[in-house]
Amino acid sequence: MATSSSILERRPKRRKRVLLGGIVVSADGSHSFNCSIRDVSETGGRILLNGQQIPSQFYLIEVRDRVAHEAKVIWENEKEVGVSFENTFRLADITDPAKYFLSQLWFARAQI
Repeated sequence: MATSSSILERRPKRRKRVLLGGIVVSADGSHSFNCSIRDVSETGGRILLNGQQIPSQFYLIEVRDRVAHEAKVIWENEKEVGVSFENTFRLADITDPAKYFLSQLWFARAQI
């Protein structure tokens, strides 16, 4: 019988256990809500939800690190969602005016 330690990890990169504040943002910036980010790696993470509906593709802002990810849902249940990161960028490096709203959302959250 296989034990959990003998089962191969399916993720390409091992995730670190963390508890970070985050913001889930719809692709057009029209909707956003706060979340908690858990078990993060370079390629994905786990988000804890508070009863919110999450779009299949969205931006995820890591408030502490001032980083945004273009993310998509890989799996979900009632309380949490596993996501993969398609692209990651620092908010300070945004040059596309269509993405400035991400910096504004971060700033508004950082003020709290």
